[in-house]
Amino acid sequence: MTNLCFVNGSPRKERSGSSYLLNELAKLLDNNVNTKEYYISNIIKDTTLLEEIISYDKIIFACPLYVDCFPSTMLEFMAIFEDFIKDIRNLKIDIYCVVNCGFPEGDQNRTAINIMKNYCTRLNLNWRFGVGIGGGEFIAGSKDMPLNSYMKKPVYKAFLSLKDDIENNSSAHTDNIIVNPNMPKFIYKLAGHIGWKSMAKKNNLKTKDLYKQIY
Repeated sequence: MTNLCFVNGSPRKERSGSSYLLNELAKLLDNNVNTKEYYISNIIKDTTLLEEIISYDKIIFACPLYVDCFPSTMLEFMAIFEDFIKDIRNLKIDIYCVVNCGFPEGDQNRTAINIMKNYCTRLNLNWRFGVGIGGGEFIAGSKDMPLNSYMKKPVYKAFLSLKDDIENNSSAHTDNIIVNPNMPKFIYKLAGHIGWKSMAKKNNLKTKDLYKQIY
């Protein structure tokens, strides 16, 4: 039996794209993998949860990309976690991360994944690999579309590789996996503009109001 911990670094918690992605991954895992999701904001408030987290065999950190890095709450957690385990010897925990961004190119997530890799090296944790997902707003915003559908198939395949490594301790997937949705960039941008305009209308704003500068 494998115990897998999901650490969700998104400030939006259960409403986040990160939570959606973790739930989709959990559906793919075999029954002999036990999973539990923790929210970083809850851990920061109650650091006794760190004792639970280090009891797991494997940890997946998941969060959105904020300007080529992690949300401030994620960075705060990383500092707290480092301080917590600095005097604990021989922790045998495999670490993965799943980072999604609003850009259509998953390659934008490489820097954040490398930050997590270097962080794990510093703490002597067993870094496995990261998954960088582009088009995060589309992936999470189309929950009714199956993960193995054509547009989401690259994410589905990436998660199958992640599943294999988690369940079999495979050595075949040590490189980071970077994926984009199967969607032309112009359609992605068009959908984004429609989304912004729809949000503006719900907040009693006109399209021209989105272009105003506030000093």
